Amino acid sequence: MAGSGCMDSSHARHAPAGSEASSPSNNERSSVGVMRRGRGVVLGIGVLLASLACAEADQFHPNKSTSFRNEEQLFKVEYLDDASLTGFVAEDIVQLGNYYVSTRFGCVTDSKGHDWAQADGILGMGFPAAALRSVPFPLFWALTDPTRAHQDESNVLENRVFTLMLSQDRGELVLGGHDPKSVQGQMVTTAVRASPLPDGSAAFMHYMIDVQSLKVGGHELLQFKDESIAIQAILDSGTSCLVVPDDTFEGGLLASPFKEFQKHFGELEEPTIHITIQGQTFELPYDDYMVDDKPCVMKMKSTPRTFLLGDVFFRRMVVVHDLNNPMQPLVTLGQRDPGYKLTTELKSVGARDHVPLGKKQVKKLQPETVQATKQPSTGASPSGASYQAPRQPTQANRQYNLQAMTNPSPPPPAPAQGGALGRAG
Repeated sequence: MAGSGCMDSSHARHAPAGSEASSPSNNERSSVGVMRRGRGVVLGIGVLLASLACAEADQFHPNKSTSFRNEEQLFKVEYLDDASLTGFVAEDIVQLGNYYVSTRFGCVTDSKGHDWAQADGILGMGFPAAALRSVPFPLFWALTDPTRAHQDESNVLENRVFTLMLSQDRGELVLGGHDPKSVQGQMVTTAVRASPLPDGSAAFMHYMIDVQSLKVGGHELLQFKDESIAIQAILDSGTSCLVVPDDTFEGGLLASPFKEFQKHFGELEEPTIHITIQGQTFELPYDDYMVDDKPCVMKMKSTPRTFLLGDVFFRRMVVVHDLNNPMQPLVTLGQRDPGYKLTTELKSVGARDHVPLGKKQVKKLQPETVQATKQPSTGASPSGASYQAPRQPTQANRQYNLQAMTNPSPPPPAPAQGGALGRAG
């Protein structure tokens, strides 16, 4: 079955990986069966897929696990481009870095659309509210759940924080904090915004934060009618580009940000993009957002009134996700020190685990924008029934090979309408 795998609960993407993790030894874990080196798990901000047994020796073999349990629930996740994943829900021990816990995940038995062939699954780093009802706990939340600390088969991370840093060809996932040496200058902390739900309530669905300014070569793309207003942006490592709205938000903006980008980009020579968050401005150099001689800035095709800070944003940033307070998650951002080298092997530094990420493109979508005029220098129900999740948006996405083990972010759901413009701060 092409693209089969096991999926944990939320909606994320990205992550390949590095060396064999240390936690219990292979001999100690062999009785319960560990998913050995797979081709990679897609890490994003939400779901874990570990491949079921096919022809590949490194894929997940449930029949070799004494602790694997089939929950006898079916699921189906559909995407706006008609891609889909279907399978069943199971429970077993899953390990990331040196941390492991028994948790539920989805086993994908069939896939449609997207190039899942190079991935063993999708790793869940997102919010429980964005999860499938049949798999309610994303992997990162399970790995940091203090109520599981005394379980026999668990090694729980006490500090519910992870940091993501990317480059053009690889990345680094830090569990339990961030390395101060990776940051140049001051960092800034901002609150994650809850997404409005159809019933009038709100929930944390995405790493959505306020952005006060977005400039290309000094030209403001977010021309607010009221300067005290901010626009929400979703931090999504699974999206390749910056995805900018082609919308004035019912007059909240004086012009479409995407059309403003088209207007000014071709007139400028290798312009830097500047993004202001919580009063601090971060730089995205020309070489970092140019992909195949085109600016990796895309138009938001779907209706949500927000924009996405994708892979290219993470290339110069240290992005810290602090989930210690579930009622008010925080994101801390800093410009990455150019001299910092992303790790190429799993290592522990104090209470932190540094996990290497390899990187490959899953699907190539052409950015919908003007071409450069200058030569660049460089995301349940009982047995027999199927739970169908809401359709997910389609985005250009990348895959990161991460070593997750199973004992034996597709893109995040579309933000709800409304609430895209809010008072700054």
